[in-house]
Amino acid sequence: MQNIEAQGERKADIELLQGLEEALHCTTCQIAVTQASMADDIQKCSYITSHYPPFFLNNNSRDDDISPTNTQSPSEDPSFWKHISVAQRERYYELVEQTLNHILDETKDIDPEVAVLFAHYQIDFHIRQHYLALRGILAFCRNADDMQQLRHWQWKMHDIDNMKPVNQHQVWLLGCKHAGWPDDKNLEMMHQTLMWKRAWPARRKRVAEVRARWAIIMEERRKQREMLLLKQKATITVRLYCRGELMDVRELKRIAHSEPTLRPGRLLQSSGF
Repeated sequence: MQNIEAQGERKADIELLQGLEEALHCTTCQIAVTQASMADDIQKCSYITSHYPPFFLNNNSRDDDISPTNTQSPSEDPSFWKHISVAQRERYYELVEQTLNHILDETKDIDPEVAVLFAHYQIDFHIRQHYLALRGILAFCRNADDMQQLRHWQWKMHDIDNMKPVNQHQVWLLGCKHAGWPDDKNLEMMHQTLMWKRAWPARRKRVAEVRARWAIIMEERRKQREMLLLKQKATITVRLYCRGELMDVRELKRIAHSEPTLRPGRLLQSSGF
């Protein structure tokens, strides 16, 4: 059990490190976050400054599948700080410094401590988006229709949670009537949607490769079924009754015989010459 948990933790760390590497060298994302969204994440304990990385603290213990009679193994949260290289660390602080200078230039009367925290928040938020690009709920959406259905379902659950009347039979022909996502004050789902759309060509290529492999598998299954049918046609199952209720079930193989041929000598002998 402990080995399985250790493997899962190492996998989570590797995926987080991959998201860190992508975010450190990303030039396409336009992260737009505000101090209000940072305050909201801190209030919801989504961004815990006492833990590093602050966004990736798992409050749920991973002991659901451990027997109460066993000693609970300590659970760890995914962290790239244990495996980060020197170059990645330097690049991280370089981005934080660039963001901090940009914040100080735009806002003159901001508290320096708040500015430093907000600079770290922007970089950590960017890393989180790349981390969730492969692990988020949008990774299950194959196309735009799936994403619209997901948004529709989330808004329906949001209305139910807030005790709003819900029409179960209402269907929107053009997808969900809402353009945004529920409870998305920090616009995280909006950024995830943009990254999902940007990854569409790679996702379409991956789907085509999977379909090609599946076609090969189906062709092999078809050949196996044909061979099985030929084998079944070449055999016959008979029941030999021995005595009373005793019987023997045997499978006999049909053997195709050609026309009998006789050598000339035997043909003359059989004719009486």
